[in-house]
Amino acid sequence: MRLDAGGKACPIPVIMAKKELDAGAADVEIIVDGQTQIDNLTRLGNTYGRPVTVEPCGEKFLVKFADGDGTIPEAAHGYNEGSYAVFFNKARVGTGSDELGQNLAKMAIYTLSESDKIPSYILFMNDGVKLTTGIEPQIVDNLNTLIAKGTKVLVCGTCLNYFGIKDDCKVGTVSNMYDILSAMQEVSKVITL
Repeated sequence: MRLDAGGKACPIPVIMAKKELDAGAADVEIIVDGQTQIDNLTRLGNTYGRPVTVEPCGEKFLVKFADGDGTIPEAAHGYNEGSYAVFFNKARVGTGSDELGQNLAKMAIYTLSESDKIPSYILFMNDGVKLTTGIEPQIVDNLNTLIAKGTKVLVCGTCLNYFGIKDDCKVGTVSNMYDILSAMQEVSKVITL
């Protein structure tokens, strides 16, 4: 089955492909515009155990999923009791002083990295993506500590592009709305700082 997601921003191509994979389609191909969509579809394929190949298709790209057995992996729709995610939608904690708020964000991430109960995910959207760019090196170090302990750090690619800082992201996986919302659905609670 060939899908045309040309001109569609993420997460639309991911959702289109996921519907077909969930329906058990064996032969799934999707036309997309660029690398962001390719990266997001590659992660989706890996989740389903269906690696992707990419080939040029005019000025666009054709992403092909390897054949699968129709099994939907637990990771594609799991829920983990007692797990939690931390969501940063701004580059600070709270309102008021930006300097104080950024220091509070730094201390929150440090505290999480030292905790015995680490979050399953730390999620960054909107202005929060700036925390992954090294504006405060200790934040990047502590996020890497959390990743080493098993936390998944997802950073909104659309947000990075909006602020013109995609190449400045120093930690985590550049992701999309679909993956970030799926992470929120997977855990027992989401803490927004």
